[in-house]
Amino acid sequence: MPKYTVGSTMRRLFRVSAAPRLFTVSLAFTISLPTVAVFPPDSDRLLQEGHLSMAKAVASDAKPDTATANSMPPARDPKLAVEEEYQMARRLNTVQSLELFIARHPDDPLAARARADLRSLSR
Repeated sequence: MPKYTVGSTMRRLFRVSAAPRLFTVSLAFTISLPTVAVFPPDSDRLLQEGHLSMAKAVASDAKPDTATANSMPPARDPKLAVEEEYQMARRLNTVQSLELFIARHPDDPLAARARADLRSLSR
């Protein structure tokens, strides 16, 4: 009794020779290899979307806690941010920009200056 393998049985059933299948597999590999070389997968995106289950490597002399602490930028000074927003509203010099600043920062001391600018602009 001859010994059959899955591949030989499939070839017998569907009358497919091994040569075209081998050619198809090698052709697919040949096409996919340059594609991966030209468009490599973005590992950061894959990590964020949960496709990969590995973590980023940390330098051997760095502690894991310091690696994440150094990657986070320091917080901005909120007063400086409000001042920059007020200066932008003044540069635009429109009713809408000043009203938006007043609506976003009604209790800030610069809101009083923005209200005065708004009154002088409305005249």
